[in-house]
Order: sequence, then C-alpha cells, then structure tokens
Amino acid sequence: MQLYIMMGVLLTLMQNGKMTAQQLAEKFEVSTRSIYRYVDSLSVNGVPIVTDSGRKGGIYLINNFNLDNMFFTTNELMQIKDFLAKTDTPESVSLLEKVNYLLTTTPNV
Repeated sequence: MQLYIMMGVLLTLMQNGKMTAQQLAEKFEVSTRSIYRYVDSLSVNGVPIVTDSGRKGGIYLINNFNLDNMFFTTNELMQIKDFLAKTDTPESVSLLEKVNYLLTTTPNV
C-alpha cells in the first residue's frame, strides 16, 4: 500500500505541480506526517523533490522532472525497440511509439 501511495504522490506532483502536504494527505487519506515520510523516501531514491515551508510553501518536483529517463538506459531502450519491431500486434505498435519518444527525450546514459 505504501508504494502505491508514494507513486501516487509522485504522479500527482508531476500532474499538478506544487501542492501542500495537507492537500496530498487528504487526497490519499493519510496523515501529513506520512506524506513527509513518502517525500523523504522519494528523495532518497533519486527523485528531485523539494519541500518549502511557510505560507506559500509546498511540495514540488524540480527541473521539470519526468519518469521518461529514470528507469531505462539508452541501450536498454534500444533493445526494447528492437524486440518490439519484430512483434506485429496493435499493442507493440503503441509501445514502439512510446519507446521511440523516450529515445528522443532521454539523454545518453
């Protein structure tokens, strides 16, 4: 359950930008303290996440973070592309388009 909430927090911040811990806690029906624990876990695992305190504070991701280049190296994406190119299903065509997009947006790793 915790992993789902942590990923939910990440995706929510990617979609909505800056949010308060209270807003996130209400959305995921957990305490604000839990939200801060999830934010700490995301930070430890390499997600560039910031918390600002104060009246105009909140939690947000820096540097236009996206998941596109977090999980696969360029070499891995090329291998996936080669495999999908040999498969002829509607799903593989859709996936191949997404992999091609990732290859154009992912810096060489």
